[in-house]
Amino acid sequence: MRRLSALLVLILGLLALPALAQDLLRPQSGTVNDFATLLDRQDAQALERSLTELRRTTGVQGTVVTLTDRARYGGAALEPFATRLFNAWGVGDAQRNDGFMLLVLQADREARIELGAGYPPDADLLAQQIMRNTMLPAFRRGEYSRGIREGTQAVIDLIALPHAQGRPLAPPQSDWRDRLVGAGFFAGFAAILAGIARQHWRRRRCPQCGRTGIETSSAPHQQPQPDGSVLISDNALTRRCPHCGWSETRLRPLGQRSFYGPAGELLRQERNPQYRAGPSGGGGFGGGSSRGGGASGRW
Repeated sequence: MRRLSALLVLILGLLALPALAQDLLRPQSGTVNDFATLLDRQDAQALERSLTELRRTTGVQGTVVTLTDRARYGGAALEPFATRLFNAWGVGDAQRNDGFMLLVLQADREARIELGAGYPPDADLLAQQIMRNTMLPAFRRGEYSRGIREGTQAVIDLIALPHAQGRPLAPPQSDWRDRLVGAGFFAGFAAILAGIARQHWRRRRCPQCGRTGIETSSAPHQQPQPDGSVLISDNALTRRCPHCGWSETRLRPLGQRSFYGPAGELLRQERNPQYRAGPSGGGGFGGGSSRGGGASGRW
C-alpha cells in the first residue's frame, strides 16, 4: 500500500509538470517589458517611441522582453521557450505573422530574436548577424541597455520595415566566419533560396497582365472628421503594377485610433475596436505566431 501511494504521488506530480510549465508571465506592455530592469530611462523611452511608430505606420508589432532567467517558467531550452512565449502572447498580426520579439535573459546569459512565421529564411540570417555583431559585443561589456536598444533598432531597420514595405531583405554582410560556414552548407542553402526566389517571383506577378514587378507601398489611412481633425486607425497597403496600372489597396487595422489636429498635433489616442486582441488578453497583441525562426546568442 505504501508503494502504491508513493507511485500515485509520483504520477500526479508528473501530470502537474506540464501545467506548471505553461504558467508564463503576462505582458506589461505591447512594446517594452523590462522585467529584469536592464534598460535605462532614455533607452526605454527610445524603444517605446520606435516600436510605437513602427506599429502606427506599418502595423508591424515588435516587443522587447527582459527576464532574469527562464527556469521559473518551465526550464525549457532557450529556443522553445522563446517560441512558446511569443505564441502565448500572440505577438504581431494574426494574418501576416510579421511580429518580432527581442528576448534577453540576464542570469542565463542568453538572448533571442524571435521572428513571426511570416518572415522568409533570409530574415534568420540577418537576425543572426544583428545578434553577433550588435547585441553580443555590448552584452559582453555589460552594456545591456545599449545592446537591446541598438539590436531592436537594427531589427526594425533591416528586417521589419523592408518586409512590411514589400522590399526584398538585403543580404547580410559576411565576414570570413560567414564565408567559412557558408561554404560547407552551400548546396543545401542554394536549394532553399531557389524555392524562396520562386515564391517571391510569384508574389510579384501582376494578376491582370501577368508581368512581374509589383510595387508595394504602405501609408497611414487618413480619415477627415467633421470637427476638422484627422483620424488614423488603419494602415493602407497598396500593390500596383507599373506596366498595366492595376492596383489594389487593403486596409489593416492598427492597435490604436489616433486623432490629429489641423497642424498635425496628436490630440488623443484610444484603443481600436477593429484590431484583434491577442490570446493573452493583455499588452494589446494581435494573435500572431512563430514557427521558431530567428537567431540566438550566448555570452
